[in-house]
Amino acid sequence: MTNKLKFCIVVNINTSRNKKLLNEVINLLKNNHDVEVFESKSKDVAKEIFKDLSSKIFDRLVLAGGDGSVNFAINEILQYSSLLNKEIGYIPMGTANILQIETQIQKNAIAIVKTLIAGNTKRISLAKINDQFFFLMAGIGFDGKIITSIDTVTKKYLGKVIFTLKSFHQFLFLNNEKMEVLIDDERIEADWVLSTNSKYYAGPYKITKETNIFQSGLVTYIFKDLTRLKLLYYLYLILFKDDLSMAKNIVTTHAKNIKINKLNSDLVIQIDGELFDSKEGVEITQTSQFINLLVP
Repeated sequence: MTNKLKFCIVVNINTSRNKKLLNEVINLLKNNHDVEVFESKSKDVAKEIFKDLSSKIFDRLVLAGGDGSVNFAINEILQYSSLLNKEIGYIPMGTANILQIETQIQKNAIAIVKTLIAGNTKRISLAKINDQFFFLMAGIGFDGKIITSIDTVTKKYLGKVIFTLKSFHQFLFLNNEKMEVLIDDERIEADWVLSTNSKYYAGPYKITKETNIFQSGLVTYIFKDLTRLKLLYYLYLILFKDDLSMAKNIVTTHAKNIKINKLNSDLVIQIDGELFDSKEGVEITQTSQFINLLVP
């Protein structure tokens, strides 16, 4: 007989796309456990929720939303010592849900509840861009421009369709803006930088065989001269080879510290599928920080 547990579930109602799944999970948990649900309508509201949770007594903290919602939650959790060692659960309700793909958590209420109750955890390694943690990736340039062109409401209702449309638009009207990349004593001028802690990108598409979110091994791809033809080749490598590092014109590095500065134009950055507000320069670092995620 499983002990009765107290679950606190934080829901980002602005980006959550599958409320039926959420309600099914909540109802199943309530059969044998205590459940308290907190709905967040904005970042300010979410900050207050996590602040309040830091003084509550409960067993497991569950995050319901997409990858960006989890990113925000992680950065809030790490501010409170009482939340640092909590077992974190996850209900995938976003668009790409790369975390769900990495962890093989099913989009099935019964399977999710089993995972939340069983208590099997794995450490998710975290990287950092300036003072903010990320668990999947940071993209500067091409994909940052795609993310900045999509508003929250459109993303919620159109989902992956809007990403496809905006990606195609960015491909057609490719407009590269050089940035300076500094790795140790090496300086590289690049059009796009993709630093990943995840082996998946844009959904169930593998881009590396050298890391995943459970390893401490940041992989950074530096695209020096981005063209439409090269983008098509990179797409081929992703779809059929599962590895971008096979491209000879991409600089692949496992450096634990990388600095990127703007040259002529402001940096456009996404982390874990959300915009990151830093236009002048950033520093990306691999850290020893982690969270404990409940997994199947």
